[in-house]
Amino acid sequence: MYIKGITDYSKQGEARETGLFAGLVSQDGELRSTKSGKFFGAASVRAFNRKDGTAAFITIKSYGAFSSLIANLRKGDHILCTGIVESREYNGKTYTDMLVDFIMTADTIPCATASTPTENRASLTQESAGFAEIGEEDAELPF
Repeated sequence: MYIKGITDYSKQGEARETGLFAGLVSQDGELRSTKSGKFFGAASVRAFNRKDGTAAFITIKSYGAFSSLIANLRKGDHILCTGIVESREYNGKTYTDMLVDFIMTADTIPCATASTPTENRASLTQESAGFAEIGEEDAELPF
């Protein structure tokens, strides 16, 4: 699922669209390079279905810390990512890319999913999810 975000502005005052994607990777990630030799990770995701029954795809990519994570994504992996959305023309077609500034995969957080066996769901406690136990003295909120 793709959710169009708010308009953000660069330091030069140029408007940039932001977006959030949550869903499945539709094409394996790969490590690519620009003409100048700069490497980046890229993978394709199905953003949404159009009225005519076709699907709209977005290429998620990152030049920084997330490039190897994106390059190692496989078809069917669950992800959540945010970034700057850009459109480009190539051979008469319009392509949409998301320059990722944050990404999470199902492997990076412990969570119960529909595919998690029932007996394993019980082992996902507050502690294993990274939540701290609140003691008796901390139980009352100051507001």
